[in-house]
Amino acid sequence: MCRAAGVSRDGYYKWLNRKTSRYRKEQVELLEAILELEKTHNWTLGYLAMTTQLKFENQLSFTAGLKRVTNCMRKHGIQANVRKKKHNRIQRHEEYVNDNLLNEQFNRENKNEVWVTDTTEVVYGEHTLRKARVHVILDLYGRYALSSNISDTETSLAVIETFNRAFAVEPDAQPMIHTDRGAAYCSSMFNDYLASKHCVHSMSHPGHPWENSPMERWWNDFKLVWMNKHARPKTLEELEQLVKGAIEYFNTKRAYTSRNGLTAEQFRNQAA
Repeated sequence: MCRAAGVSRDGYYKWLNRKTSRYRKEQVELLEAILELEKTHNWTLGYLAMTTQLKFENQLSFTAGLKRVTNCMRKHGIQANVRKKKHNRIQRHEEYVNDNLLNEQFNRENKNEVWVTDTTEVVYGEHTLRKARVHVILDLYGRYALSSNISDTETSLAVIETFNRAFAVEPDAQPMIHTDRGAAYCSSMFNDYLASKHCVHSMSHPGHPWENSPMERWWNDFKLVWMNKHARPKTLEELEQLVKGAIEYFNTKRAYTSRNGLTAEQFRNQAA
């Protein structure tokens, strides 16, 4: 048989008794770790996010860079199962308007320098769909979610309640507050509230979502990575629990390269 194949008998037995190479063993370990993490994170980790999460959770016995992780995921057809975000811009009446004082200076050196906020619409219900507004406040240092609130509509009272919850966490903070020009944020009630807290108000320009891009990114992950991977809540109570779960996940479990491979909570604690 060896003669017919044109190989030596010695070469054949070396091939037959060969040991699995270290690289091949590492590739098997890498693939298993990738599949485990994708399952844990509901198939929402792209190439960069997967590389960051592997390092954060210390899943491997060796170091795998972005290129190696990307090649492995592509070879086995593994990709993040998310859709592109849809934009729905609504023109709003403006009572109070201020300039964009933040000017896209999103990278902050300390906690509570700048808080950004926004609301987004979600639906819940079993037979009849109902709509609600989710309010979230992020500290730009680490993109840490300080507080959240759910209301039927976007009102000044609902926004103020969200800030009351944030100030309960950071009672001595006097941050710059950056928002869009939604009706609630332009109201005299809300701006009087900020003045009472000694906070300066910065506003994005109409139709310029990139001027509040950290908040837009958080909403994108909230909807595509979290909400779309869970069953639609049937009741308001279930929605509240789902939102709380999202904040815990993004604050304490999801690691990002932009935060040096740490979670938002770990990154924020560095400033303590």
